[in-house]
Amino acid sequence: YEISACLVGSEMCIRDSEHTVPDNWFPQCAVFDCDGVLLDSETAWNRVQRELFQQWGIPFTPDLEERLTGLSAHDVAAALAEFTYAGDMTDTAAYSAHVQATLGELLEIEAQVISAGVELIPGAQRFLGYLSEHMPVAVASNSTAQILDVKMRTYGYAPLVRTWVSSEDVPHGKPAPDMYIEAARRLGCDPADALTVEDSAAGAQAARDAGTKVLIYVPDGDTASAPAGYGYFESFTDPALWDAARIWVAALEGARAAEGAHSPEDEPPLVEAHA
Repeated sequence: YEISACLVGSEMCIRDSEHTVPDNWFPQCAVFDCDGVLLDSETAWNRVQRELFQQWGIPFTPDLEERLTGLSAHDVAAALAEFTYAGDMTDTAAYSAHVQATLGELLEIEAQVISAGVELIPGAQRFLGYLSEHMPVAVASNSTAQILDVKMRTYGYAPLVRTWVSSEDVPHGKPAPDMYIEAARRLGCDPADALTVEDSAAGAQAARDAGTKVLIYVPDGDTASAPAGYGYFESFTDPALWDAARIWVAALEGARAAEGAHSPEDEPPLVEAHA
C-alpha cells in the first residue's frame, strides 16, 4: 500500500527527503510522548515557566520557549539556574546547590499543575487504545518517574499501555534517543518497527535518532515550522489518521497470520514501569 496523504486537514504529508519510510512499512509497536500529545499539560507547564522567568526578571522569548519545550525538568532547571545564579561560577558546590534548589521548585510546581487537573488531548486516548488492542504500546516522557506515574494512573492511560519510561529510567532524557530505545526494548520491538508520536523538536529528535518512524502532532496545522517526521497530523480524530492506523493494523495482522497462528504466549512479557 502507499500512504500519500498529509495527516493535516485530512491529508498525509510525508517529507521523504528528511525521513524516508518504505511504502510497505507498518509498525509492530507504538510509543507515545505524554505532555502535549496525550495530555494538555505542556500548555500549563509553559505558562508556569513563563511566569517563573518573569518572576526572576528573565525575558521569556519565543525562541527560549521553543528551546525549552519538551525538555526534562532537570534540563529546564539547568537553564533557569544558569540565568539566575548570581554567585561565583567557579564555586561548583554552590552552583550545584542552586541548580538542585531550582529543580526542586520546578518539580513542586509541576506536581501542583498536574494535581490541579489538565485536559486530555481530544481523541488521543481513543487512538492509543485502538493501537493497544493490536500491538504493544508504551509512553516515553521527560517527566520524572513519580510525576509520570501520577499522569498515567490519574488520567486513564495506565491500563492501556504495557509500560512507561521516564527521564529517570535512562541515562539521558530527550533529545537523546535513550528513552525511545528503552521503550522499544521493553516492548520486545526493534526501534525500526516502532511508530512514535511526538509534538516537540526535542522529542522528535529523540524518536528519529532512536531509529523509529515518528508522526508529528501539529495541532495548529503549521507543518512548515514542525520538526521533521514521517507524517504530520493536527487532530487524533482526523479520518486520514484512522485510515492509516487501520492499514497498519491490517498489515500487521496479515504478517502475523503468515508467520503462523498468533497467541498471547507470543507477546513479550509486561515490563512494569516502576514498582
